[in-house]
Amino acid sequence: MTSSDTRGASEAMLGANIALSAAIDKAAVTPCGRDHTTMDLLLRIWLSPQSQCRASALSDQLMLSPSHVSRRLDRAAEHGLVCREPDPDDRRAQQVCLTPKGREVVEDFYPRLESVLDQVFGTTLSKPEQATLVDLLNRVETAAREIAK
Repeated sequence: MTSSDTRGASEAMLGANIALSAAIDKAAVTPCGRDHTTMDLLLRIWLSPQSQCRASALSDQLMLSPSHVSRRLDRAAEHGLVCREPDPDDRRAQQVCLTPKGREVVEDFYPRLESVLDQVFGTTLSKPEQATLVDLLNRVETAAREIAK
């Protein structure tokens, strides 16, 4: 791939990321009265097995520092959205769980998020194209995560 090929691909990906993020913020995040980082945090907890996970797992998923995630979790806890419970597998660790209020916020948000994604991907790409896009983006993510380590 030449540098102009790389530039074109990166410009297209960055443009799509910005536009998709703006659409999600406008149609799904803003109506919840929360910021996108909090919604991403709550959604990742909600999608985790048994709707709980360690803060370190969130830090890895979001590619944010543990201290940043900890501050975000503190704010979410202050708003009654999450709680921390002892990890049954490791006495030194804690699991982050959604409170009933946090679950309510995510369950209000998720259908709007799905609607945006359906509008963007479902009306633009065929099923095979969507599968190809997922494969390509997973490969790009893996490569980028390796560099970011």
